[in-house]
Amino acid sequence: MTMARYVLTLDLGSSGLRAQVVSTERWEVVAGSTRRYRRVRSPGGLAQRFAPTELRRQIIDALAEAIQASNARSEDIETVSIMAQRGGTAFLDHAGTTLYVGPNSDIRAVFEGGAIDDKQGDQVYQTTGHLPSMFFLPAKLHWWQRHRPRIALRTATVASLGGWVAYQLTGDLAETPGTLAELGLADVGTGLPARGLLNRLNVSLSLLPQAITAGEPIGQISAAIASQVGLGAGTQVCLAGPDAQVSLFSTGSTEIGDTAVIAGWSAPVQRVTESPTFDGQRRTWIGRHILEGRWIAEANPGDTGATLDMVRTMLVGHISSPRFSELASSASDDTIPAFAFWGPRALDLSNPGMSVGGLLTPSPITHEGLDPASVARATFENIAFAIHECVELLDEVAVASTRPLSLTGGMSASRFFARLLATTLGRPVLRHDARSSAIGAAIIASVPTEEWRGAVSLFAKRAETVEPTTIDVIEQANRYSRWRRLRERLDALAEEF
Repeated sequence: MTMARYVLTLDLGSSGLRAQVVSTERWEVVAGSTRRYRRVRSPGGLAQRFAPTELRRQIIDALAEAIQASNARSEDIETVSIMAQRGGTAFLDHAGTTLYVGPNSDIRAVFEGGAIDDKQGDQVYQTTGHLPSMFFLPAKLHWWQRHRPRIALRTATVASLGGWVAYQLTGDLAETPGTLAELGLADVGTGLPARGLLNRLNVSLSLLPQAITAGEPIGQISAAIASQVGLGAGTQVCLAGPDAQVSLFSTGSTEIGDTAVIAGWSAPVQRVTESPTFDGQRRTWIGRHILEGRWIAEANPGDTGATLDMVRTMLVGHISSPRFSELASSASDDTIPAFAFWGPRALDLSNPGMSVGGLLTPSPITHEGLDPASVARATFENIAFAIHECVELLDEVAVASTRPLSLTGGMSASRFFARLLATTLGRPVLRHDARSSAIGAAIIASVPTEEWRGAVSLFAKRAETVEPTTIDVIEQANRYSRWRRLRERLDALAEEF
């Protein structure tokens, strides 16, 4: 097998999409292009969708721009490898026309999902490894059947967001066991369609696309799109898998107990397990690893990067993320009175719920003073504490691990945050490139399956090891304990609020 010089990757994340050209000779990103989504929202805000034609245009433009910026020849790019946000969903009719395509933040099916969970919650969790149902395809289908019955009747096929994109590029539709599981359509243990559960939920198996393995070509890019993008005829398109799992894989987390934080818009904390590991209280999710014979236990602190962006904009306007990280690092460790409770915490994933939060400081704030650097640091610290909670939850639910924790995603670009996280956890943090998921997707698409583990392990050795210091660990452990106690008191105020 002759490896192509480049793989073109496409990542459809929570806030936008990114096309990146990856060199397979050096395993590095040589060029990229991004686009932010525009979501069409309902007046109440629960229902969200994409405009299919607009999203398709954004994808084509981003791919073309990335190729142009890379100066790669079309003949040196043999594959487009796609990863996408979990829970993004599409409905198509018999002619392949898109009836609906929406992001994972479309929670219009909150009542339909609640009805499913009231009657079938145990079976849903034991089969798919996920709750609440409002995020997943069966509940969304029920919403359309109830509120838009004519469109529901026209639905012939369903797809993940990544599967839908592959269909737009090739005209062929398929899903991996991992993407089907993240739609709530597959048995997380076997990767096969969840026949018994879907029958109970009145979801026809005929709606499901064919299943293929991760990295297996779905088809070839159409001639029309190839000419617009700058690719050669015959360029293959494949699904690498759900974005979080591809990111975990890219950190070299392939052995039992390996743990990674994918710190982007949210920050799922995933641990590799040898079998599906269910939580009796249903607080964690179970997913399929990119490698066969491996699974994932996941805890999640909710919106983290999103929280950081909101506080950054509110506090200091439109400075860049790197500048905001520098601001936080400039705060003195000895004189920080603030504790932030902006939202990130170890969620009960079966019932995320709402709480109260904010910023707690000595009163009046004029007594010790409160500057933007202190608030910025408290915000980063809030995220680090929430991740610590998630790690503790995984230690309780799955096999406990004291190995270094891998950090990837957009927040890994901040060395300050990596150091703060290492100090909070009291263990080394392996700081990976923020774009490492693109390398993972390229390996899945271009390397033989039996060589995946070796290739990704070799790439992962480039990570920087960030070590905590003993004195800082002791102080941070005290702050973490105080943060937990204060948060419990805030929770007690939630109903009154």
